[in-house]
Amino acid sequence: MCYNGGAVFENKGPRLISFIGMDGDLVEEIFKRGQELGLGMHIYTEDQVYGYQLTQEEIDFCQGRADFAALPGGDLTALRASGARFAKILYVDTDFPRLKKLRKDLADFEKVSEMSFSSNRYLEFNPPKVNKGTGLKKLCQELGYQLDETMAIGDSFNDMAMIKAAGTGVGVANVSPEMRADCDKITEKTFDQGAVAEAIGRWVLPDYE
Repeated sequence: MCYNGGAVFENKGPRLISFIGMDGDLVEEIFKRGQELGLGMHIYTEDQVYGYQLTQEEIDFCQGRADFAALPGGDLTALRASGARFAKILYVDTDFPRLKKLRKDLADFEKVSEMSFSSNRYLEFNPPKVNKGTGLKKLCQELGYQLDETMAIGDSFNDMAMIKAAGTGVGVANVSPEMRADCDKITEKTFDQGAVAEAIGRWVLPDYE
């Protein structure tokens, strides 16, 4: 699952199973608002991520997670003209309390997009009703499983819909405090310490040695 549930890929190939694109006019509006606010941004298309006014600290933070391409022309004009399919767009701000306030100030976008936080530094915008929960449902349909047969593991607000949708929703040790009440289980370890292995060992294969 990629793009907060906006796309589902099979690794072999890779093969794109499903993709829910974001309206270009909406992406443009969010992008221009970000420019007015002086924010760095990530713009995701079906097969590429573009960076806009990213600091070196942000680039270093994303090292190994995202390979940024230069935004052609410095705006979205060339991408839109090329017919690129947008997946999501996000704002960057390492001051998380300020980012939370910004979301309240951008309440008009709540009506036309799916907004979520991630990594305590991103405000993400997806197509309406597209989130990791809907992505998990699509993945289950493809694989022939029921949602109650799944376990989802996460730490950030953009994982919340997936954690709620899964049969067993797991928060890692450093999961956002506001999310703990919605998690069925909490690991003793963080992701960096091996939380996924812990969750599988404790709640999926407890008898495995």
